[in-house]
This record gives sequence, structure tokens and C-alpha cells, in this order.
Amino acid sequence: MRNFNLITIVISLTAFQFGCSKGSAGPQGPAGPQGPQGPQGPSGSASVVYSPWILTGTGWDTTGASNYGAVDLFNKTAPGITQSIIDNGVVLAYMKGDPSTGLSNEVFPLPYSVGVGYGFTDIWDFVLNAPGNIRFLYKSDNPWTTAELATISFRYVIIPGGVAGGRMLDFRKMSYEEVCEILNIPE
Repeated sequence: MRNFNLITIVISLTAFQFGCSKGSAGPQGPAGPQGPQGPQGPSGSASVVYSPWILTGTGWDTTGASNYGAVDLFNKTAPGITQSIIDNGVVLAYMKGDPSTGLSNEVFPLPYSVGVGYGFTDIWDFVLNAPGNIRFLYKSDNPWTTAELATISFRYVIIPGGVAGGRMLDFRKMSYEEVCEILNIPE
């Protein structure tokens, strides 16, 4: 009898497994209650400020340039550079139009140097000498004239300390194109 019961159970389960089919879905149930509000996310790149390309023209100045070991300097008012940005944010600067390369549209991150080993050395840099101002510096052992420097353009990018990844990502090691892509800056 025992074998008969076991065979009956196996046949019944097999028939049940192949004999049943899934029916149609029932109606949608009511919406559940609102869950708790999550924590505020970090600031996005909307806080990032970037300047247009600034053509230096005849704005180069030799007055005070030697304080930085420079031949010429170019001052630019930059209201977005606050003391808070200087203390906690990141400011990046770029140039294009280096007369020594002849490449008017190639972008170089600052600091940038060219000519080492070719009989001259040009160094381009910037300093945040005070809130509301950025100062671009030109140092050279065989300097260009102010008229030749008039083709240089600069751009700066201000990344507040609260921008997600602003301190974790090392923007200074990225190419200009990478920075523009990450921060949604039009080139």
C-alpha cells in the first residue's frame, strides 16, 4: 500500500504542475503612503562659475609685475572669487593663443610653460591676489612685447567647496576638455 500512495502523490503533483496556468493580472492596488524624506543631496554644478574667454589686448601691465617675478601681468575683475572660494573652493585658469606656439585655439591649463631647451622659457601662471580679482602672470627670459601678448586669451573656472566632487576630483590634473565635460561648461 505504501508504494501505491507514493505513486499516487507523484502522479497528482505532476498533473497539478502541468495542468495549471497563470491567470490574467488583477487590478492595480491603491498607492502606498508617502515615505520619509531623504537627506539633502550635495550641490550640483549649477554653482560652478566660468568666465568667457577674455582677450587681453593691450591690458598687460608691467607695474608690480616684478613682485611676482613676472615680466607682465594682466588683472581681471572676478566678483565670483570670494574669500570663501579662496579658502574652500577651487579656481582653475586656462589660456589660449600662445605666440610662441602659433596655436591660437589650443587651450593650455595654467600654470603652463613652453620653450625649455629651445633657448627661452615662457611661464604663464595666475594668482588670486585678493577677493574679486584674478591676476594672470607672464614670466620669460626672452619676453614678448605687449603688442605680441595682445593675442592671448584667458578663462577661469570657479568651483565652490560645496560642489559634489569639487575637492575629491583633482581638476588640476584633468585636461580642459575633461573639466568642461564634467562641469557642463561650453568650450
